[in-house]
Amino acid sequence: MSAERMFQGVPSDPDPWMPSDTPAEIRQFAIESLRWQAQEIIDELLCSKEPGEELSRARLRRCVARNPGRPERALLEQLMTSRDSPAP
Repeated sequence: MSAERMFQGVPSDPDPWMPSDTPAEIRQFAIESLRWQAQEIIDELLCSKEPGEELSRARLRRCVARNPGRPERALLEQLMTSRDSPAP
């Protein structure tokens, strides 16, 4: 996966962080921007070669696989899982 990939065709859903009266074009731009940024973060994390981070990268890959075309959801899932996991 690459951040250059555009997320056109992925339907926007009503997200709680955006007022419901937001114009459609602004809504679409905001969602695509959020997805772009989340994908950039995911790409950076998956490029890491640190052996101690392999478990975290594997967990992130599973989150991405469960949320195809929705990197913002995958990243949120990863962050929530990481928050709930006990620190070594």
